[in-house]
Amino acid sequence: MSEEQGAVIGINLGNTYGSIACINQHGRADVIANESGERQIATRIAFQGDQVYHGNEATPQLVRNASNVIDNFVNLVGRSFDSLLDEEKARKSAPVLDKDNVPSFEVESHGEKMQLSAHDVLVRYIGVLYGAAKDFMSGVPIVGAVLSTPSWYSDAQNAAVFQAAQDAGLNVLQLVPASAAVLAAYGLTAPSAKGDLPVHPDGEQGVPYPADKVLDRNVAVVDFGGTSIDVSVYAARAGVYSQLAYTHDKSVGGRALDDVLVQHFAKEFAKKTKITIGEQDARAWAKLRNEAEVTKRALSASNSAQCSVESLAEGVDFSGSVNRMRLNLLAAAVYQTAVANVHKAIELAGLEPCQVDEVLLAGGASRLAGLAEQLSMLFPEDGNTHITYSIDSDQVIARGCAVYAQSLVHLPGDCAEREFVHSLPREKEALRKVLEVPATTRPIGLVLDDPRDERVAKQVVDGQLFVTLVPEHTVVPARRVVRVPVARGAEASLLRFAEGTPKVRVDFVKEEPLEDEDEEELEPVEVRTAYVCPDARRLVELVVPHSAEAQAITVHVLVEATGQVRLEARVDGSAELAAHATLGA
Repeated sequence: MSEEQGAVIGINLGNTYGSIACINQHGRADVIANESGERQIATRIAFQGDQVYHGNEATPQLVRNASNVIDNFVNLVGRSFDSLLDEEKARKSAPVLDKDNVPSFEVESHGEKMQLSAHDVLVRYIGVLYGAAKDFMSGVPIVGAVLSTPSWYSDAQNAAVFQAAQDAGLNVLQLVPASAAVLAAYGLTAPSAKGDLPVHPDGEQGVPYPADKVLDRNVAVVDFGGTSIDVSVYAARAGVYSQLAYTHDKSVGGRALDDVLVQHFAKEFAKKTKITIGEQDARAWAKLRNEAEVTKRALSASNSAQCSVESLAEGVDFSGSVNRMRLNLLAAAVYQTAVANVHKAIELAGLEPCQVDEVLLAGGASRLAGLAEQLSMLFPEDGNTHITYSIDSDQVIARGCAVYAQSLVHLPGDCAEREFVHSLPREKEALRKVLEVPATTRPIGLVLDDPRDERVAKQVVDGQLFVTLVPEHTVVPARRVVRVPVARGAEASLLRFAEGTPKVRVDFVKEEPLEDEDEEELEPVEVRTAYVCPDARRLVELVVPHSAEAQAITVHVLVEATGQVRLEARVDGSAELAAHATLGA
């Protein structure tokens, strides 16, 4: 956007850290650093005398001034005090108070007691993020923002976040689920800016899909944040995403990894100095926790890291180190719980791990290699599942929000899309009804004779291979284009179309022992392969005449919203229809 029009920002509003992103001069989303050079800004505010500390500069106050530090407040906004769980009230910082059933905090500022509701604190915090963005923009006006919230938030919580952002001075364009922001950041299966996907997939104006572009994938978004893990499973179909399942678990997150490191270093300290940190020594535990978090972050970038604390207990300093392998052993239970949540979400989606094409990692805790390593064991070793974290996992949500914001402001003022977006209700149930659209329930594809190719051998059923053209969960109307090679010298080709049933094949493969291992027989390894079993009854069979020199046939499949299916086949190099069929709903 030009400076005259202004700029937009995206905000990842996490319960432990927040971040801001904008669109740079190259059209890419970048995370903004505040005046201290920090891109991850702690959701924390501290008061000391006449000073107010925001973000990461408030963290040291937990050691000597914990009762005047407010943190973990984002998830309290829009809720009643009565609804809070005991673990949400328990904290080492300023306690949560009940003020007319509104979660609130009491701190001392300028020598006087002051009460702030969770809403008041959030307004202050968003104001800090907004201020950092304005400083970074150097006078370019910020015309709008998109903020992320977790999918488990209620309508009241989302409304409270929206109001807090407005009270902080932001023009809120939209709130989006954090997982949706991740999808936007990666742009999986989405149309490119050059329009190489159909502008009108349900009409003749559509541009053919590029043959090498993957349009349809099952995607799991794993958001391993500071205080929870959220897993969302989506059917990604040519830039349209349908959520199939969602799980949320507050029992595990980055804090659990901090706990593991804190206990490990406390034992190391006791072993080295014979000094045991007392349970009531809040200052020592706060010091150790602050440094353990720094160590954890360092381990995301290097194989080992130091943890040094000055005067940890009884005036004795501590210095220790830990490597990734050691942390993985210490945190095995944490990672196992995280992986179990991913498996549960996949099952709720009606899928098996081998039917998931992509796993996207988000959240600061997923920067550690241990999560990706443990997740890789859930999916087939020789399968097609990719675990993706090419975008920094603690930046990806903010960047996705910025992408969302940019797409919203780029909609022409008088277009139907802008009017539709601005008319969307904020309440979840009302929004669900508006966005409820028809979709395919079974895959449609081509049935080929066994190609005798080892790469697809396990997907062949009774000598036939099903090639999916339009998978299940595809929002309709939908259009797909595929290029089918023809047999050399043939003057006609038979194209057989059918629906199918997604299945999983289970094989037990006997592993050969390595030369340096004992001759003891190894247990067979279970190998699971996703495939589609074609129905015995064909939808239609098309005979496509062509010359003996023809090399391929281009097939267009169009599924209407009514369920009607149109099939068209053209010989490469010819604009004329060689064969076509229309199947009723």
